[in-house]
Amino acid sequence: MTLQGEMKMKKIHNVVATIRGSEEPDRYVILGNHRDAWTYGAVDPNSGTSALLDIGRGFSLLLESGWRPRRTILLCSWDAEEFGMIGSTEWVEEHVLNLGASAVAYLNVDCAVQGSGFFAGATPQLDSVLVDALKLVQDPADVTLTVEETFKSQNNNIERLSRVDSDFSGFLHHAGIPSIDMYYGADYPVYHTAFDSYDWMIRNADPFFHRHVAMAGIWGLLGIILADEPVLPFDYISYAEQLQAHRDAVSKLLEGKVSVDPLSVAIQEFSLVAKEVADEAKKLKEQAYSKYDVAVAAKRRELNDRMMLAERGFLDSEGIKGKEWFKHLVYGPAAEPESKLCFFPGIADAIATNSSDGSIKHEIWRVTRAIQRASKALKGGFT
Repeated sequence: MTLQGEMKMKKIHNVVATIRGSEEPDRYVILGNHRDAWTYGAVDPNSGTSALLDIGRGFSLLLESGWRPRRTILLCSWDAEEFGMIGSTEWVEEHVLNLGASAVAYLNVDCAVQGSGFFAGATPQLDSVLVDALKLVQDPADVTLTVEETFKSQNNNIERLSRVDSDFSGFLHHAGIPSIDMYYGADYPVYHTAFDSYDWMIRNADPFFHRHVAMAGIWGLLGIILADEPVLPFDYISYAEQLQAHRDAVSKLLEGKVSVDPLSVAIQEFSLVAKEVADEAKKLKEQAYSKYDVAVAAKRRELNDRMMLAERGFLDSEGIKGKEWFKHLVYGPAAEPESKLCFFPGIADAIATNSSDGSIKHEIWRVTRAIQRASKALKGGFT
């Protein structure tokens, strides 16, 4: 076999459309998809690109009717994803300080449609709002059902985003932005080949483009909900429950050789704070549509900022050992292929490499401090 290639320097172009928010223009809900493809790219990425363009068309019609989002919405078309997420990564690095202070959430769709069945990954505080959006969209295979109903019966599992295979990575793993990644179809056989064409799409994945319509609906509604709800629909109780499940898995893997008590205490504190925040959010939601009150608006803004910034608490400036660019200590790529966990990458790597008990304890304490920082952010304290 002879391989022939050329090394060239090329300029890439990200395209970002901005819909300025009416009340909180300095808070950003970001929708993104990459535009480059290896070959024809009907699935990867053009199914996602077509959905993003349709959302842009829909938003323009809403704007013409007088609607304006409460918060600013960014529609982002990334370049050079296939070369290592270069477009989105460079954009995140360039704007990391502004994103850290102002980004509400990042909603990613890469391959919108590659087959049947809805699949999604998310940070846990976004699980509830994702399910709420699914309830509002007609299922593409059965008009008598919603996407939520078929998702619940067929899959009913929201993944966690430790993988590094699309543009959400920079936002979550480096900048600590709550994120969602969505797609129809678990896998497809023509990935990154010349057979990923329009012909393959209409013959196999989505003959009538009903799944494309459903994905555009889910994605666009998520953007509107996160941009328009006076109180951000974040559920940190769900996050606390997920952290507890992760802690249990680590404990089982360690078989009592190393104590996970520091994690247990930190997660218990996080859970208590999450419940307090949920109660506070409920009260402020009840007041959200009553007569405008400056004091209530200020409390709402302060609570939203706490919920928005809590995810940043899971970042560590030193990053994951061996992959220091990745800063998120709860969800991120493990450096070791032998790692048996898809969360707590530092702990997973230490266990996989048969590191000393001291090294494992060190990683447990790093995650513990990250959870403590997130708790402080939720409470409104210094982190």
